[in-house]
Amino acid sequence: MTAPEYQDLCWPVDVSCCEEWDSYSESAQDRALALATSTLRALTGYRVGGCPSTVRPCRSQCRGSQFGPYQSYYGSWFPGNWLPMINTSGQWINIGCGCYTDCSCTSVCEVTLPPPVGFIESVMLGDTEVAPENYRVDNGRRLVWQGEDDCGWPLCQDMAAPVGAPDTFAVTYLNAHPVDGVAAYAAGVLACEYAKSACGKKCRLPSGVTSVVRQGVAYQVNPGTFPGGVTGIPEIDGWLNQVNPYHAKFPPSIWYPGMDQGRVTTWTSGS
Repeated sequence: MTAPEYQDLCWPVDVSCCEEWDSYSESAQDRALALATSTLRALTGYRVGGCPSTVRPCRSQCRGSQFGPYQSYYGSWFPGNWLPMINTSGQWINIGCGCYTDCSCTSVCEVTLPPPVGFIESVMLGDTEVAPENYRVDNGRRLVWQGEDDCGWPLCQDMAAPVGAPDTFAVTYLNAHPVDGVAAYAAGVLACEYAKSACGKKCRLPSGVTSVVRQGVAYQVNPGTFPGGVTGIPEIDGWLNQVNPYHAKFPPSIWYPGMDQGRVTTWTSGS
């Protein structure tokens, strides 16, 4: 049986710190790189690195009953039916279809993506890629239209159709913080230690020993390969303590009943 290829975690690795790197076989290098990048992904609480994913945004459901104060002013006259309008204070109200800020009767000027947005790889409307100058990202999660038209994001799309088909809307982006030069260096240091361990050489990886008594001296190390969410290697842990100081195992998230995070495409027949 042929083993499957190692998963590509889209994590650049700088192995310039490992003088003996070229002495290891290609298979040993591949294993070390896969282990190092997957380890750092986990130790950062999956807040750094990874590959871009494709989200199929769709607007939130509009509910006119949310506008209780306006109903008291106008009885059964829902503002979603008659906006834009001027309220009793002389202010323009421009909230269409019974929605608050993220949708209107014809188009959506901004959509919320599951944060953080590390970078946008592409935005597709049908088979057309939207030029980067026509959008921006606010607060690390809001994709805002800034093209010449009033609003460029559609209210609805055909979820049954593949990306690129008519009436589809897809955003491919990194749902994490991007890997910088320091992160690439940390991965190179860790890959070097994994390669040493695989080849039976002395390395700096923790052993995970628990309650060992040797020649009357007791040693106790917390269980697990990386106890406390650190590696024991100073140059790596210095970076980890910056990006994940509380050693969280998962990235923080915000959720409320009825929240729509968008649909993420994880597999297609062409994958």
